[in-house]
Amino acid sequence: MDTERVALPAGDYAVASGDGLIATAERKTFENLTSSLSDGTLAFQMGRLAEVGIAAVVVEGRYSGLLKLEHVPGAFLADGLARLQVRYPEIQIVFADSRKFAEEWTYRFLAAALADATR
Repeated sequence: MDTERVALPAGDYAVASGDGLIATAERKTFENLTSSLSDGTLAFQMGRLAEVGIAAVVVEGRYSGLLKLEHVPGAFLADGLARLQVRYPEIQIVFADSRKFAEEWTYRFLAAALADATR
């Protein structure tokens, strides 16, 4: 399998063919998710991901953690995430519990997108 490192217009990892990007995934630590939800950068990132077509945001953490934050009302971040999911229904948001599971999910997601595109 040929691999090449290039700057992506959206996401952290992607698969491509000669025609361009097939799918991309934005990986987030839980802390990065909460800060990007708070400052609005996640909305910008999801707008860029939507331009790719097949895209996902993969979080290294649990959704329930949004409701347990000490210095931010949990409903604020959960509501913000829900609004982004409604605005960009084509982008999956996956909570993968840990870095290991996020890596595994991302690999399988991109491999499935590549296999589907090259049929």
